[in-house]
Amino acid sequence: MTSHGRSFLRRDRQRVVKDFKKKRDTIEYLALVTQVGLTMAGSIAFCFMVGYYLDKWVGTRGLFLILFILFGIVGGAVTVYRQITRLPKK
Repeated sequence: MTSHGRSFLRRDRQRVVKDFKKKRDTIEYLALVTQVGLTMAGSIAFCFMVGYYLDKWVGTRGLFLILFILFGIVGGAVTVYRQITRLPKK
């Protein structure tokens, strides 16, 4: 590789690092929103499956499904609240 090519790559890398530092807050907030969304969705989906299979096993029609969906919503909300309150203060 020529010296011109190396200096171009070095300048390009420095520019990318500066751009990342400028957009760091945005990226961190995007990561937090993603984490919150996945936490809620995972909690509700897991509880949905548990309720569905309990209903199937016991022979009830939606009782455990509704109950466990509510557990998933409450559990997910508590977990999200804990995640948000543990964020460092700026």
